[in-house]
Amino acid sequence: MNTIRLMIIDDSSSARRVFERMLADWVEIEVVASVDDARKAIEQLPTLKPDVITLDVEMPGLSGIEALRQIKEAAPDTKVIMLSALTQRGSKTSVEAMELGAADILTKPGLGVSPSEFKKTLYEKLIALARVQKS
Repeated sequence: MNTIRLMIIDDSSSARRVFERMLADWVEIEVVASVDDARKAIEQLPTLKPDVITLDVEMPGLSGIEALRQIKEAAPDTKVIMLSALTQRGSKTSVEAMELGAADILTKPGLGVSPSEFKKTLYEKLIALARVQKS
């Protein structure tokens, strides 16, 4: 399998650092950008061409849901995993994100999700989405 090009979009610098550290163990995943602002990230899509994006739901300025709309317009084949401390599968936000083209929803560590469980699940989702992307 080729390297998975990942873009992380989250307004929290600490969350971005944690995700980057979690993913550093896996050589098949390359973080091509770690961005705090969805507008900046969308501008970088044509140059960086990520395979998968992790996108925080709640961000100042351009919300994750609105950013998802714009990402799917700009790069329709890019897979997006929505991340949130609040979003649970089946919630209104989750349903809206899936309707807009999110590939999956993942709850950030903290609300009953351990960091190790999150890391394992995120890795599995990234690998699965990259396989779909490349086929």
